[in-house]
Amino acid sequence: MRRDLHLFLLVSILLTTGLGMTLYQYKVLGWPLLPHETETLWTVEARIQFKADSGRPVIARFLTPDLDGQRVDLSESFVSRNYGVTIEKNDGQRESIWSIRRASGPQALYYRLVVTNRQSPDTDGVQQEASVPAPRLDGPEAVAIQALLDQIRGRSGNIATFTAAALKRLNDEADQNAQLLRGSDRSVENLTKTAVLVLNSANIPAREVHVLPLRTGSYAMPQTLLSAFDGEEWIYFDPPESRRTDSGDFLVWWAGAGKLLTLQGASSPTVSFSVSGSDASSLTLANEAGRISGSPWFEFSLFGLPLRTQDLYRVLMMIPVGVFLIVFLRSFVGIETFGTFMPALIALSFRETQLFAGIVLFSLLLAIGMIVRAYLEQLHLLLVPRLAVVVTVVVLIMAGVSVLSHRLDLESGLSVALFPMVIVTMTIERMSIAWEERGPWPAILVAAGSLFTAALVYLVMANPILTHLVFTFPGLLLVIMALMLLAGSYRGYRLNELLRFRAIADPRP
Repeated sequence: MRRDLHLFLLVSILLTTGLGMTLYQYKVLGWPLLPHETETLWTVEARIQFKADSGRPVIARFLTPDLDGQRVDLSESFVSRNYGVTIEKNDGQRESIWSIRRASGPQALYYRLVVTNRQSPDTDGVQQEASVPAPRLDGPEAVAIQALLDQIRGRSGNIATFTAAALKRLNDEADQNAQLLRGSDRSVENLTKTAVLVLNSANIPAREVHVLPLRTGSYAMPQTLLSAFDGEEWIYFDPPESRRTDSGDFLVWWAGAGKLLTLQGASSPTVSFSVSGSDASSLTLANEAGRISGSPWFEFSLFGLPLRTQDLYRVLMMIPVGVFLIVFLRSFVGIETFGTFMPALIALSFRETQLFAGIVLFSLLLAIGMIVRAYLEQLHLLLVPRLAVVVTVVVLIMAGVSVLSHRLDLESGLSVALFPMVIVTMTIERMSIAWEERGPWPAILVAAGSLFTAALVYLVMANPILTHLVFTFPGLLLVIMALMLLAGSYRGYRLNELLRFRAIADPRP
């Protein structure tokens, strides 16, 4: 009873830890489950043009996105000729400042940003901006706002529906309170500012935001949206349409009523934007995002190793998967093999020779080795010298097969040297002993079972999806370890035993 409880606790810990690590990497870090998953990589470029006053200093202040709490940015670049660039944050706004001592004539500045659809893990900036003091109003505006709020509260259940109802009221031409607040200015910007005023009066943090659609194309100016904080995140609304919009469709360029571009020493400014999307590997983007953010999961993952070492561990990490398949075949199916984990080592050799050629070459080595082993048996040698001679013969056979394959232009034969010679030697020895003790047919069946198991293990270990899963989510090896422990406690009949003794279970005479 105590042993069963110990095993149960150990299996539970391994399963919980392994699955927890895997789910965290998948859900929180966004590492893909499939090796060929792709995501859209967005390249956003802003072009600033103006005419510099001859011989005067020029300073261009340009609002740029603050990606804290938004998307993961992979690169940010400023392209200009002879301009110095500095970054400042003022009142929550991120500002890029280009400056030059003297300039004249037409000038062009470029700002380029590469972002992914992945959300940035840093949300501190968003939480700080979520507290907005309620405005103090008096006179007709205060009365109009109070009347609107009284009407809206009865028709809304949360901040999202409250905001949508407020926008719908402000868009109603027949609502006198709304028209008093909006005045004669019918622009989207004025509508948004009025909505911010109404929401702040209801103690709801709200702000005007300017966003750039993440769709391939050219844009003259960012679009103005209304953003309200629902207690957990900022939600966005299209003011003229009075409806909520998905934050995954755009990039917040700046928040508030600030001016996009401010110039000193220049005139005739124009700003244009272009957006282009391209597909990129989700795994590559996840690794790049982890590297940029300095995530400890990336620093201490296998992706932090040198590329050559990564390639090695892509093979080594699959060995427990192949071993688990051997455990299943031996413990539940009842397939006999020469050696416990010999098929896994042979399967590693099949990765280079390919399956069919590997089976043929291995069978050839085994047959020739059996002949040599039978001849040595007649000399009555001791075990160790006999094994040493067989190892030497195996090496000579490998060399001969490689030379012959090269002369016949058979590339697969050159890979025979990748077979583990010691394993081949021990297989020859064990098959010879089985041949002598149990007869030719049982020995051949065990050899066939070994090759069959090695072929299945090869197919599993060479599967690119499984290789990706185990290498990317190493916690899965803890799950496999737990399954091995459960398999080790199995004491029932194997499949071949049920077939072997089916006549006993048959109640018919």
